[in-house]
Amino acid sequence: MFQFLSAFVLVFSFAFQAAAKDIQPMFEQLKDSAENYEIVGTVCEQVARLELHQDYPESQYRIVNGIEYGDGNRTLGELDVVVIDKSTSKVELSGEVKCWRNFQGAKTKANKQRDRFINALKSGKNLFLRSKKDGNFHKSQFSNVKHFVSIAQLGGAAAAGFERDLTYTLDELMELRSQLMGCQHRGECASAQ
Repeated sequence: MFQFLSAFVLVFSFAFQAAAKDIQPMFEQLKDSAENYEIVGTVCEQVARLELHQDYPESQYRIVNGIEYGDGNRTLGELDVVVIDKSTSKVELSGEVKCWRNFQGAKTKANKQRDRFINALKSGKNLFLRSKKDGNFHKSQFSNVKHFVSIAQLGGAAAAGFERDLTYTLDELMELRSQLMGCQHRGECASAQ
């Protein structure tokens, strides 16, 4: 019986490894991004940014992570990933990225964050919109957003109705995060300032 279980575990392990996607190409694209991967969601937001370039080519679109918004001195929230048309400076897509084990909870949170931003835009208040890396944005750039989407790791669309899935599972994304943090700690990759 023990030999049978050992053989089963070994076969299952090989099958899992064969099914797992190669994260090395994504690691190579992110290793010098100088992002803080200690924050768990950062890796998913960065992968979403890169994967969105498949539909929104870099020649025509600018994709920005982490646009903070608020009124006065108070921050109301943060937009995880935003696609901006370079020719018009208008936002084409705003996405909330959630890589959680609980797909339903993640989708609920993404919807609440989207609704909070839409309500802030409609409030008539003077909003600030800024990114640490990409500077300030103007409320008018968000006046006619064509797509508000929620993005999750592989399986989110089928499990909870996310509009987009990343091409990696949560385990693969967490392995990518671990490799990026290790590389940063060893001084072999750019670290967040």
